[in-house]
Amino acid sequence: MKFRWSFVLLLALAQLVSWGSLYYSFAVIAPPMGAELGWSRPAVNGALSAGLAATGFASFFAGRIIDRYGGRALMTAGSAAATLLLLAWSQISELWQLFAIWIAMGVVLSTVLYEPVFAVIARELKDDYRRGIIVITLLGGLASTVFIPLTHLLEESLGWRGALQVLALIQIPFGVVLHWLVLRNGATKALTAPITAAPKGRVRMAIRTPVFWLLAISYAAHSFMFTAVSFNILPLLVDRGFAMAAAVVAFSLVGPAQVAGRIAVYALERRIKVALAGTVATALPVAGIACLMLAAPGTPLLYVFAILYGTGMGIKTIVQATAAPEFLGREGYGALQGTFAGINYAVQAGTPFATALLWQATGRYDEVLWLLFAVTALSAVAFALAVLLRPRDAQALFRGP
Repeated sequence: MKFRWSFVLLLALAQLVSWGSLYYSFAVIAPPMGAELGWSRPAVNGALSAGLAATGFASFFAGRIIDRYGGRALMTAGSAAATLLLLAWSQISELWQLFAIWIAMGVVLSTVLYEPVFAVIARELKDDYRRGIIVITLLGGLASTVFIPLTHLLEESLGWRGALQVLALIQIPFGVVLHWLVLRNGATKALTAPITAAPKGRVRMAIRTPVFWLLAISYAAHSFMFTAVSFNILPLLVDRGFAMAAAVVAFSLVGPAQVAGRIAVYALERRIKVALAGTVATALPVAGIACLMLAAPGTPLLYVFAILYGTGMGIKTIVQATAAPEFLGREGYGALQGTFAGINYAVQAGTPFATALLWQATGRYDEVLWLLFAVTALSAVAFALAVLLRPRDAQALFRGP
């Protein structure tokens, strides 16, 4: 079957916009918003934590909905809700309003980010699903590189409220319209004729295996590291004596490094196994965090960190979307990945608030760095054990007699 390039590339464009405008924009909007309204860093990050907790809860259901009905209605509605929530965010004046908006936004994230689109790809592309996921993450990996400077420019020109209003308008063509049109064929059929994509109790059977829990630990530790770095890297580097310009340059290298890692996986798609890709992907950030701990102003180690961290992140996104079906079987992809996503977002929910409290308690980021190193190493060790314990015939693992 011919690979559906237009279908995949348009969904990839929607991912770039969704990640950039709904997730990465928070790191840029939060400081000026908190300064204007007089809110502390833990208070602002608490709203993000509440939102990610809502994402984790909603992710359990989003994957199951896509397994049965496709993604058209769910992802279109999510993008429409995102538009309204960004507009509402631009009008807030009380902290409780930020919490309310971000709890609702958390539900929206479960319908428009990687997990739901990966479930759509697995449902629509069948045996080509791995290539489709790689292509989507190639473009999606540029979200921080595109939207962090764009949001910063909008905030400087229009203020943080005006920046949010522009981001809301971007959702209409690149979220609402795009999801409605691109997902039309596959989802329409599914909406009128629901299918059962997995044996009953598929997730219950999976969680009885040690491989499931080792993958869950690896993914959760990785999610903690990713969230902590995403929302703390700029103040962390400034706290360690780096100029803001150098910090921004280093952070801007992460996106291209992610894409480079994914290009390597794409080029070697038929030769590299997910076990090897995952081992590399979890080892590189360990080396990267070690470089960050040793980095000092004027040394290249900061940029080495960005490249190692970004490359590992890029590969790990693909691994996280493909390791479970390869190690545990492909039936019920959406339900199984939704379960992992729920665990990951639960961990992410506590990360911004916990790291902000740790920084506030100690007045420095050294302890945060040691914590990042420990959880990154845990992610690598847990994945290596999952590789060692994976069954030889994963597709037959849950098949009936």
